[in-house]
Amino acid sequence: MNGRRIEVRGACPLDCPDGCAWVVTVEDGLAVKLRGNPDHPFTQGGLCKKVNPWLTYAEDPGRLLHPLRRVAPKGQPGDPAQTFERITWGEAIGEMADRFRLVIDRSGPAAIWPFAGTGNMGFVHGAGLPSGSRLWNHLGVSDHDGTICSVSGHVGLGYTMGVACGLDPEDVVDAGLVVIWGSNTLIANQHWWPFVEQARDRGAAVVVIDPVKTRTAARADHHVAPRPGTDGALALGLCKAVMDREVHDAAFLADRTVGFDEFAASLAPWTVAATAEVCGLEVAEVERLADLIAERTPLAVKLGQGMQRSAHGGQTARIVSALAAMVGAFDRPGGGLVYSTGPGYRFNIDAAAGTHLGHRPRSLAMTNLVANLTELNDPPVELLFIHGANPVVSNPDSDGVKAALGRHDLYTVAVDVFHTETTEYADLVLPSTMQHEQLEVNDSFSHLYVDLNLPAVDPPGECLPHAEIFRRLATALGVTEPAVLASDRELAAALFDTPDFAAAGITLDTLERDGFARLPGTARPYRPFSSGFPTPSGCFEFVSERAEADGHGRLPHYRPPVESAGPGAGYDLVAAASDHYLNSTFAGTERVRSRTSRPVVAIHPLDADRDRLSDGDMVTIGNDRGSFTATLAVNDTARPGLAVTTKGWWGMGVNATVAERDSDMGRGAVYHDNRVTITLSPPDD
Repeated sequence: MNGRRIEVRGACPLDCPDGCAWVVTVEDGLAVKLRGNPDHPFTQGGLCKKVNPWLTYAEDPGRLLHPLRRVAPKGQPGDPAQTFERITWGEAIGEMADRFRLVIDRSGPAAIWPFAGTGNMGFVHGAGLPSGSRLWNHLGVSDHDGTICSVSGHVGLGYTMGVACGLDPEDVVDAGLVVIWGSNTLIANQHWWPFVEQARDRGAAVVVIDPVKTRTAARADHHVAPRPGTDGALALGLCKAVMDREVHDAAFLADRTVGFDEFAASLAPWTVAATAEVCGLEVAEVERLADLIAERTPLAVKLGQGMQRSAHGGQTARIVSALAAMVGAFDRPGGGLVYSTGPGYRFNIDAAAGTHLGHRPRSLAMTNLVANLTELNDPPVELLFIHGANPVVSNPDSDGVKAALGRHDLYTVAVDVFHTETTEYADLVLPSTMQHEQLEVNDSFSHLYVDLNLPAVDPPGECLPHAEIFRRLATALGVTEPAVLASDRELAAALFDTPDFAAAGITLDTLERDGFARLPGTARPYRPFSSGFPTPSGCFEFVSERAEADGHGRLPHYRPPVESAGPGAGYDLVAAASDHYLNSTFAGTERVRSRTSRPVVAIHPLDADRDRLSDGDMVTIGNDRGSFTATLAVNDTARPGLAVTTKGWWGMGVNATVAERDSDMGRGAVYHDNRVTITLSPPDD
């Protein structure tokens, strides 16, 4: 019908805190415009520069449109047309089912590992459950532990606060001091920044704690740049300074916490001078920050993922939360600490994931991909099903990942939107729908609204939603369990099957009508701990018996980085978020490549003089694990001793330098506990 124009509400699925709501304009069945939903209290009508070109990405000439089977050896980059042959969905599903049966009969279902990435954070087709969980539970394959992003911080805060959400980010407008710790908000959480500016307009001061002088740090009132991995020491020093200034909240500490006296006694060594020395800061910087905490109340802390991607990131999160508790921030309007609002989404995960359908015999951490593919023997992983993930680019130890994926006896399926460096190692490549082509339920890490994404257009070619791929595979395997074969709507509806959602009148039908809804139990002003903390004691726990039993100590305490050694030869390397794409998503599209040049690594002028390096040099950044090349930028973005680049570049290999090594809690990755050297690259032949 010519001239038919409709608007379809949805939400961005990417691995970003903002969880933006959007509106797709459709004319005659084609998506012609995408904009932020102006009615959404957090999105407020705007999208970021990474997502604005979404519809252009959907039409990229490199988009996968048909199932493909490998016809050339793995790991050889080149023209995909020469590496894969087009096959039908029937052939692809049949081949997968045959391989599943072969592996299960030979080695048992635990030899199958469904590797779900964060390319889509949704709860129907993405990493929320993750997608396919009902089939995987029914089959009894290995469980997938999504440890790549934020797990260490969640575990650490669980010991003290019980949960990572202790402040509605919208309520920061009532703060007296806003501390953004390890987050480049203007790049990675930009829709929260207007609330920060409102707080500043009302008299709040804004502090950014980050080793890198980011765009956000440049816009703050104060920027504190500690050495990577020393954030815990800084937090302990600030706790000691709060005690010395006698501005701790005695009533809150007595009534709402346990173990404070023991924690306070442990602070004795953390004088301002000692703290400054460990962190590589001036004494005056630590004193000024302590004065701000004492004078500007309430304190609101936004803890970012950056600070916990180190050897002792979980312990650091414990300590930072202790600082907020010492000044009674959690009981004051506009005060508290938020790491992620994700735990506020109390979906019926058991029902949606079908946990009753079967037992998963072992849990494999996604950040241990190399070890899991090369060292497991009982049984070894023989079939890897990758969806929404690009581990060759995103995982630690890129070179090891390539070698592990290159195993001749490993059968790999990859579901994606584009060819990636990971599909170079896949036996089957299956084309996925994109968000505006599918039904999805999305949460956020930075607001408290659930968003429903409705399909706006039909998918191109033969692209299928992930859940439909799993249904077809289940049918080919002879699975008749209705729960495994449930429709997208049934999977989505199961999420809201709880008394809280029922009492609030939030269902799939109401979300189809309204687009989004404030979560039950989060009415403003949001006071998540008004009736107690979700800890064993019901209090904030400075002393944690659970942490002690788990080997993390009764008290929050500082331990130095494993690799980062401060000033001297070599550099601490931090790979931060890009302003052009999210993680590795869309980094290989024609649009992004036309707007970005080669990767850049920045160092401080003092380091450039020491190592006889100049702005614009081609340099090699590496260690005994691997290396990559980049153009050198000499400026004050990096503090002395630090090298700064961005993550997610296709073909760059920054994670070749990162060890596949667990952090202290939750098996998290240690991207920011990484020591490298920088040398001039040899000239091209």
